[in-house]
Amino acid sequence: ALVFFGATGDLAYKKIFPALQSMAGRGRLDFPVVGVARSGWTREQFIDHARASVSENGGYVEASFAILAEHLRYVDGDYNDAATFAALRTELAGARRPVAYLAIPPGPFPVVVGRWCA
Repeated sequence: ALVFFGATGDLAYKKIFPALQSMAGRGRLDFPVVGVARSGWTREQFIDHARASVSENGGYVEASFAILAEHLRYVDGDYNDAATFAALRTELAGARRPVAYLAIPPGPFPVVVGRWCA
């Protein structure tokens, strides 16, 4: 699984979603992708955000995006809240080697890494 913190931010919008759609189009996206952010969104809103991203920044490809959307998950919460990481662990149940990507400012790195590794 790939977990990316800052999933509703600018880096994700401009770079990560288009890259993930490209991976999906090449048959290389065969794992869950879990976005974590504090936006108050549902999974459906998160998928709509990803669709807008690829439309603006990489070219929406219906078949590729369908694969991406199928793999997208979303955990909404504050990085300082242990409940966010409990929800993330639930979402990752069964994932053997989850990888984290920090698409966030450096300030929250210690908190996120500390809770991720706990």
